[in-house]
Amino acid sequence: MHLSRRRFLASGAAAGAFASVGILRWPGEAAQFTFKLANDQTPTHPMNVATVDAIKRIQDGSGGQLEIKLFPSSVLGGDPQMIAQLRSGALELLQIGNNIMGSVIPSAALLSMPFAFKNPQQYQAAANGPLGAYIGTAGAAIGVRKFETAFYGGFFEVQNRVRPINVPSDLKGLKIRVPPGPIDVGTFKAFDAAPTVITLGEVYVSLQTHLIDGIEVPLPTVRNFKFYEQVKYCSLTHHSGLSYLLFANGDAWQRLPKNLQEIVDRELNAAAAGASKSMASQEASVETELTADGMAFNRPALEPFSQVIRASGLYKQLREQYDPKGWDMLEKTTGKLV
Repeated sequence: MHLSRRRFLASGAAAGAFASVGILRWPGEAAQFTFKLANDQTPTHPMNVATVDAIKRIQDGSGGQLEIKLFPSSVLGGDPQMIAQLRSGALELLQIGNNIMGSVIPSAALLSMPFAFKNPQQYQAAANGPLGAYIGTAGAAIGVRKFETAFYGGFFEVQNRVRPINVPSDLKGLKIRVPPGPIDVGTFKAFDAAPTVITLGEVYVSLQTHLIDGIEVPLPTVRNFKFYEQVKYCSLTHHSGLSYLLFANGDAWQRLPKNLQEIVDRELNAAAAGASKSMASQEASVETELTADGMAFNRPALEPFSQVIRASGLYKQLREQYDPKGWDMLEKTTGKLV
């Protein structure tokens, strides 16, 4: 039953919910340009809801000259595969977590710095400010074009089936899924946990088969992917943030006439702003829904966790790993971390 639900998320929902997206044609003929846009989130995620509306506005604004087809729920492959498709030009547009994009644009991973951001507003100021712009410059160097406004993906919390996380030692030995990003593994190794890299589309089955004990995802993701069916405890650690960054293949972007570029820029950046507000609102309300679904929440004191990260030397190690300018852009928002 659970496997069929996962297949539904990956294929049925995508095909049904988005089959009608992108059908408006410019007068008398098929669209002159057809772009694919992919991500790893469910159709009900605020990013996808806002993106569907933006796609319709883009089609209207272009008179049907540009058709964008949306592929959510990793239907085109896992995150590493979608990144490869973006870079090769097989995929024109990609919404991808900053932590995962850090594998090819290292500065993108800086937005995942643990216990560096105090609240969603500060986090979004970094993603859409100097650090976001710096990530865009680095993206251009590898042939991808970053859009200005990021889709806020929420703050990460720890969810597991074993125990509530009240103090740092509660993480010791916990088999916890982390995304394929360079900072996430180091964060949980600092707590002597057992981080396991698994793509988002494989998480439900990995929980179901006890390959992992727990996960670390924003609360709306717990709900959207029905992870509450497999984990009981949710500890509000707020340990790092997530931004879905939007990229275009550089060559594909340059093929668009300037007027179409302007329409796409305007509408997708507006979608990111709207989706970010919706995500922040859902973060504040979804706890009640998940409690009704049987999850138990706790709010640990966060300073002991932050102290472990500092004492581990992770900040110093990461500062030495990343180029100084990228680190400086991070600290323009967070203040000094080392």
